[in-house]
Amino acid sequence: MFKWSIIFENLPFLLAGAWTTLSLTVVSMIFATVAGLLVGLLNMFGGRVIGAITRVYIEAVRGTPALLLILIVYYALPRIGLNLPQFPAAAVSLAVCYAAYIAEVFRSAVESIPKGQSEAAFSLGMSQAQTLRHVILPQTFRRVLPPLANEFAALIKDTSLVAFISMEDLLFKAKIIGARTYNVFSPYIGAAIIYLIMTTPVMQWSRNLEKKVE
Repeated sequence: MFKWSIIFENLPFLLAGAWTTLSLTVVSMIFATVAGLLVGLLNMFGGRVIGAITRVYIEAVRGTPALLLILIVYYALPRIGLNLPQFPAAAVSLAVCYAAYIAEVFRSAVESIPKGQSEAAFSLGMSQAQTLRHVILPQTFRRVLPPLANEFAALIKDTSLVAFISMEDLLFKAKIIGARTYNVFSPYIGAAIIYLIMTTPVMQWSRNLEKKVE
């Protein structure tokens, strides 16, 4: 039976979980974006061998559930001496996962830029590195903002997977409230509302960015 009172009485507890969710999202997104840019550039300009390695990484990670990566990092890596606390383990797992998707975002953005611009830069005596830095990347960053905002919203939701390693994010806090009150419906609805409050502005921002880019 749904009870608003359960949500309001436990709101500070839920908001503490939401803060963990947002903190994990921001940290993971920063590392995923930097890694995704690097992987994307290596995939396009790193040569045949490095390009093949990055392609294997992208396809392997995109074909693997994010939950499985989290479980491997938190439970399996300690068996070989790599013992990470909950927050770093969760952040590394999500960053590794999302870097593969973000690498494809950057690749698509670079490939969408007309080749004539690169050819014009070469004709002016610019090297490939100079062309990339002064011509390609400035336009790339502008074009990747809308999809990056979408990835950020998706990452907010995917952080809920860390509840499987008992990290006290928003979902895990809701689970605790459900066990304590013997009412799982109300805290989960409360968590869903908070997730919507966090993701809706990001999605709206993404739509606004898409209009500006167009």
